[in-house]
Amino acid sequence: MGLASAWALARRGAAVTVLERFGHVHDRGSHSGHTRVTRQAYHEGSSYVPLIQQADREWLALGQRAGRELLARVGLLLFGPPDDHELLAALETCRACELPYERLVGAQARARWPFTMPDDWLACFDPSGGYLRVGPCLDALAREARDAGARIHHGVAVAGLEHGPTLAVRLADGSRLTADRLVVAAGAWLPSLCPALLPGRLVRQRRILAWTTPAPEHVAALSTIPVWGAFLPDGFFYGFPHGSEGVTGLKLAVHTSKQQPWLQTPVDPDAVDREAHPADLDPLARVLAEHLPIGVGPFTTTHACLYTNSPSMSFVIDRLPGDPRVIVAGAFSGHGFKFAPAIGLHVAGLLLDEDSPLPGLSVRSHEQGPS
Repeated sequence: MGLASAWALARRGAAVTVLERFGHVHDRGSHSGHTRVTRQAYHEGSSYVPLIQQADREWLALGQRAGRELLARVGLLLFGPPDDHELLAALETCRACELPYERLVGAQARARWPFTMPDDWLACFDPSGGYLRVGPCLDALAREARDAGARIHHGVAVAGLEHGPTLAVRLADGSRLTADRLVVAAGAWLPSLCPALLPGRLVRQRRILAWTTPAPEHVAALSTIPVWGAFLPDGFFYGFPHGSEGVTGLKLAVHTSKQQPWLQTPVDPDAVDREAHPADLDPLARVLAEHLPIGVGPFTTTHACLYTNSPSMSFVIDRLPGDPRVIVAGAFSGHGFKFAPAIGLHVAGLLLDEDSPLPGLSVRSHEQGPS
């Protein structure tokens, strides 16, 4: 989000310096794992649809300028029991926003894809869905930001903000930089840098991504499935087609799970356990065995990512309470990456004191609630 904000601001003529604690494409945030889902059948609410449509257009245009496909539009299949309220919310979003979609029952979905589900389950196929290639996406944003004059520094840790008459950041090496305005998009480190922002309400949590190596005879079929999300009685699980996007294999992950209460446990981003344990992987193996059995195979690669969640799982994008010169963008709650260029445009509008350039996205103060 910081890079996308720099991209938007530099292209507007602002003098931009980016201070990135880690590397260009790193494994300490929510963007790791090589691919991220994009979708318009949004069960979190139809208010996200104009924002994702704006981001979708920006990703496509950015990819055309970069000469590289950033968005693989392989479709999205959501499925679950017929009374699952989140699945029904995704279908309602499609209907209310007049999105192209197909409503299927379990038997129809099984006839088209190698998923296993009861006959009476519901499925929603969103042809606009797919996945974003994280590394190429960030490469393209960085290239255009630099071409517009942005200076991007990696391996630079910010120790704190100074809110005096002169706005400044204090770096871990003891040096100090001043600025007219600041954007703080620090992911899991946002609560540390901005403790006055929703104190105690932004929670950092650990998630494991994993890749299986299915039997060779199933690879062709698994390579043509859509991105998928399963609303199961246990929780929400999701996955990707078999491919070679950073890791060769079939990628899947858990978003929520009643059988894994430790997913709700707050973690310290500097000390989080990044190793995958049987308790992390066994639920993923069960989901594959029950709902995509041809994807079963040994787990060959795992990765830990961090969520920074707001209480409502909504994004927090606003001026910092007590210092309107500082714009914060965070708590993207595990579903933010797809929105990055649209968020960057919105942050640029806030920083330049303009109205929101994005349809359907309003700015609210923290007294009213996070926006």
